[in-house]
Formats: sequence, C-alpha cells, structure tokens
Amino acid sequence: MSDNGANSTADSTANSTAESTTGSTGTGTHGGDLANPALPYADPHAKARAEAIRRWQVLDIPPDCYHEIAALAARLFGTPYAVVTVVDEDDIWFHGRHGLDLPGVPIGPGLCHTVVVTGEPLGLANAEIDPLACPNPLVAGPFGVRHYFGVPLRTADGHSIGTMAVFDTAPRPVPYDRTDILEALASLVVREFEIRLAARVAVAQEQEERLAAEMRFADLSAALGTHGTIGQAMGILMAQRRLDSEAAFSALRSVSQKKNVKLADVARTLVTDVERQVRR
Repeated sequence: MSDNGANSTADSTANSTAESTTGSTGTGTHGGDLANPALPYADPHAKARAEAIRRWQVLDIPPDCYHEIAALAARLFGTPYAVVTVVDEDDIWFHGRHGLDLPGVPIGPGLCHTVVVTGEPLGLANAEIDPLACPNPLVAGPFGVRHYFGVPLRTADGHSIGTMAVFDTAPRPVPYDRTDILEALASLVVREFEIRLAARVAVAQEQEERLAAEMRFADLSAALGTHGTIGQAMGILMAQRRLDSEAAFSALRSVSQKKNVKLADVARTLVTDVERQVRR
C-alpha cells in the first residue's frame, strides 16, 4: 500500500474511533460532540499542567517541526505511527503526528494520559490486555492501538505537559533498552518549545522597549518645545524691556501666578502675540 493510501486508511479509522466516543449528550472539541470517558484514577496535576501549557503558549506554536520529529521517531522505532502530544485538562492534542491526520482526542485512560500523570515512561506490548488502557477509545475502538511506547515532555519547571510516543496496531515487544532515544526526542521537542517561547518573549520585550522609547522621545520633544517657548518669551522681554534673563523669567512667572495659568501658556501667548504683530 502506498503512503497516501496508508495515511488515508489511518485517518478514516482514527476518525471512526473519535466518532465512536460521541454521546447524545456529550460535548467535545474535535469536530463533533465527543464525550470524555471517565478516568479510573485521579489527575491531581491537571490544572497546574493546563496553566503551564498556557504559560508556555505551546498550543499557539505552529506544528510543522513537530511533525518532522514524530516522523523521525516512527522511523527510528519502526512503527507506523508516532505523535507529539500536549495534554490539557480535557483533551490530548496531537501537536506533531506521523501516520495519521487526527488533531487530537478526548482524554482517555492509559496511554499518553498515564504518562503525563505519572511522569514516567510507559510501554505496552499489547494494550488490549492492559486493564488500564483497554477501555481507551484508541484501543477499544476501530483504530485498535496495541503496541504503545511513550515518554513525558517535561518542562524546565517540572511539568509533564505531553508525550513523545510511538505506537502500532499490532502487538510487539517494548524496546525498553531504547528508552533513552525516545527521551532524547522528547528533550528535542521541549527545547523547541523553549526556543520558540524565548523568541516570542524577546519580540514582545523589544516591542515594549520600542514603545517606551517612543513615549520618552515624545515627552522629551514636548519638554524641549515648552522650554523653547519659554526661552523665546524671555528673549522678547529682554529685548523689549532691556531685562536680564533672571528678571525676564520673574516677569513671566509673576503673570503666571496672577492669572493662575501655566508658565508655558503665558510664554506661548506672548510669543504668539509678537509673531502676529510681525506678520502685520
């Protein structure tokens, strides 16, 4: 079968799996109403993990390079499928994927969700006979995941926000001796997260600094303009009344205080009046 044919079959099967989780009253986020299956275990870090995902802005990052990493994982482990997932409170997003074109699935027991909850690698030679993973729609449904091997994506602040995983629809031994390779790929994904987040932060900081500089320049220009106007007014008084600079400034300040207006406004009025007289 060609790659396009295989992918088409995988996509159709995966979509059937997603649709098989649809309930008449369920709600979801993947193209229809998908009911999340009940989890047989607690997920105490769900909210903290979701906050970390938002803080790292992971789901806002274009997935192009993560598809490439998923393809590399599939080639290294000889599996038809591989995913880079991000696991929030309700869904498992396939942010990078190889062999299927499904954006994600609701959280189900076992597989990637178990990896992020435990923060440890998980290998299953045959998920169908694993008591925790067998109810998962990807296992029990038409897609029929059997072999699964995944490790957590652990951020610098200690949160497991997703997985790097390979899987197959046929049982096969788990290559535990190659865990370090899968973990190295997971580290590569997290490093990409960090680089892209740092770039976003740097751009945002540069924009803030540019805006602050523009505001400072505007303030300085306004201040220089005000000082220039006062200087012009003082020059007029010094020429008209033969005053020194101190006396000229005192005269402006006296008018400012008597009329209860700003010194700059007094100076601007004087300069404007003189300019009007000159134009006549």
